[in-house]
This record gives sequence, C-alpha cells and structure tokens, in this order.
Amino acid sequence: MSSSEDIQHIESLVLLIGLSGAGKSTANKAFSDEGYYSIDNLPIALLPNFLALSRRTPHRFEKTSVLLDIISDEQRENFIEFIEDLPKSSPSWQIIFLDTDSQTLQKRYSETRRPHPALSQSNNLVSPHSSIEEAIEWERQLLHPLKERANVIINSSQLTPHDLRRQIRSTIASFHKKQGRKLEVHFQSFGFKYGAPTNCDLIIDVRFLPNPHFQDTLRPLTGKDAPVREFVLNSPITQEFLTRYLELLEFLLPHYIHEGKAYLQIGIGCTGGKHRSVAIARELASRLSQSECNIRNTDRDCEKS
Repeated sequence: MSSSEDIQHIESLVLLIGLSGAGKSTANKAFSDEGYYSIDNLPIALLPNFLALSRRTPHRFEKTSVLLDIISDEQRENFIEFIEDLPKSSPSWQIIFLDTDSQTLQKRYSETRRPHPALSQSNNLVSPHSSIEEAIEWERQLLHPLKERANVIINSSQLTPHDLRRQIRSTIASFHKKQGRKLEVHFQSFGFKYGAPTNCDLIIDVRFLPNPHFQDTLRPLTGKDAPVREFVLNSPITQEFLTRYLELLEFLLPHYIHEGKAYLQIGIGCTGGKHRSVAIARELASRLSQSECNIRNTDRDCEKS
C-alpha cells in the first residue's frame, strides 16, 4: 500500500524539518500543546511504516506532527521520495521548514555548548567539518532542496521560544481556518482548613462572603443546592465581587492565550470548601465567556464533614 493511501485517515500531518538549532523541538512541543500527536526524531525510513501503523488507530493520529533530523544526502533523498508519493496539493499534509541565520545559530551553539550534528563523529558523515561555521553552511546547502518544497518557512532568528510557539499557533489556525486548541480553564472549590491546592495558578479567598454555615437550615446542605446558592449569590457583596472578578478574568485570559498557556487552574476557597466556594466556583464557570476557553468545574472538599 502506498503512502498516498495510508494518509487518507489523517486530518493533518505536519512534517517538521530545518536547520539544527532553529527551534524544531520547540515547534514540535507547540504542536503537542495544540492537540497534535507529536513524534520526535523519527528515522526517515520509518515514515511509511508509521503511516501504515497509524491506520490501526486512526482517531489517535488524526492530527500528527513529526520532527525529522535530516543530516545526510541519503536521508534527504529518502524524504523527497516519501513526499513525492503523498497526494499532491492535499491540505492533509504540510512541510514546515525552520530556518535561522548563521550568526544566530553560531551564538545558540556557543551558549548551549552542544555540538552541531555535522561535527559529531557518531554520524559518520562523508565530509568532516572542522568548525561550527562550516557545519552550519554544509547543512544549509544539504537542506536547500527541501526548503524549496516547504509549505511554510519560519525564520526563528529573531524569535524567542514564546514567539515561536505563537507563530505555530498562527500557522495551525491558517491550516484549519479556525483557532487552535482553546485554553482549558478549571475552577476548583476547596476548604482552607484542608489546605490550599498546590496546582492552582490563581487562588481567590471568598471567606469574606456571607456564610451559610451559621444558618441552621443551610448547614447540612452544600453549594450545589439551590437554597445555599441563593443565600450566597443574592448578597450585594457577592454580586459586586462576581462582576469585578469576571472583568479581571476576561482581561487576563486573552493574555494567557497569547503567551501560549494551555491550562489555567483557578482555586476558589472558603473555610470548609462546602458552601461559599462551591457556589462561587459554579457561578464563575457558568458566567465566564466560553468563546476562547473550555471550562470545567470540580469540588475538592464539598463532601467532607
């Protein structure tokens, strides 16, 4: 079976190639953050085998990114042979080439003190190189035919890792003509007497709100129950708090998304985690705009006595 037939079940296959040190690993991690099944350093010869294998569990590999290190003429020709067997002009596969100017690459290798692949004796390259400058230019010439075949070329010379991740999200959006993966916002109610959760990005203390615990009829109930919700939410203090805190979140969320954050954990705490925090966490989750996020809610201590 040809690669052209094997790729039919894949919605998006991204082949990441480019100069060593240009940010391929960062780019592949960004694809992973956007919901892609990401593979690092797959040997070129195994690409057809991977496509054939992926047909067995197609849902797992609907969106896949593959980082490929090409450091020999043979690998380059094998890659060209592979892509020539893929369906022409199909939106289901893309080649992204990561490029960087030579001066920036020299600086990066100097700072990290990592050897360039072309200088590694284990690669058994035909033409040895005595300097990082020679190795970079040799690799640039080696990959030039592949750069000409790329759908997208990203020059990372002036990009920070955060900038590169933003560029990847923009590229994904252009591939699918829609936004990439939404920010996951998780509201978690808890009780301070059981300790604040350690995995939260933001924590808000709502112990200043009216406490249902001091109402005999409400004490056995939780913030999931309508009488407790009404008691907490009908307070003018609560309404002002909700308005102000939602305004803050509506301001913060686009900036978190812009910086590449994939998950945001928000802890809502009261004394026992049973009444106020539960009601407030659920109300915030229901009111927050879902245009740019997927929202979920859990109650850590609600059932504790």
